[in-house]
Amino acid sequence: MHLQYYFGDDFKQFEDYLLSIEHTVFECTKDTPLSGVGAPLDKEYYVLEGMIRTSFIHESGHIKAFAFYGPYTFAPLYYPGDYKIESSLIFTAATDLKALAFDRKLLGRYLNENPALNQAMYDAYMRLVVLLIEDNINQLFSTGLEKISHFLYSAVTNSGNPVVLISQDDLANFVGMNRANVAKYLKQLREEEIIETARNRIIVKNAKKLQDYSQYIG
Repeated sequence: MHLQYYFGDDFKQFEDYLLSIEHTVFECTKDTPLSGVGAPLDKEYYVLEGMIRTSFIHESGHIKAFAFYGPYTFAPLYYPGDYKIESSLIFTAATDLKALAFDRKLLGRYLNENPALNQAMYDAYMRLVVLLIEDNINQLFSTGLEKISHFLYSAVTNSGNPVVLISQDDLANFVGMNRANVAKYLKQLREEEIIETARNRIIVKNAKKLQDYSQYIG
């Protein structure tokens, strides 16, 4: 199974076009909310620098993060129409962020005028759908160590960077575990010299061993 928690580079080939159409430049610091709970999604952000975290908030108040969007991709991904699920999605700057901001309805018109960009958006959305299905399977059947290893290996593989910028609280949120168990499994991976940990980051030292634990199929 291949869980792609990190999305990036999906729209890099369209950057010149995106710069040529109506937009504003948006900058903010880490943890800035980009959408409010229950508020309509009226902006689309094309990431230039940094990352956006996407989370789902349940009516009980529990929050489950499920994807990161890095440079050269959109968050949220565009889709036509309005759906109730929008009120449960939260988009937050996971790091300091610089992005191009587009009016959602206006971007929809530009997509209709550019078939290649429209297809790229569809393909990215399908990867997100696959992630949600596979993440549900992962939550049901994988052990705690497998969940953490899979998340870290997926992040490193998809970003091409051995440094995963994430806090232990956010990691616990992503894999659906409490912080104590996350700390226990990270300690095991450190002792086996598979990872190193620092403040708000995890450095993968041995990706092959991490893959073995993760049952990751590329």
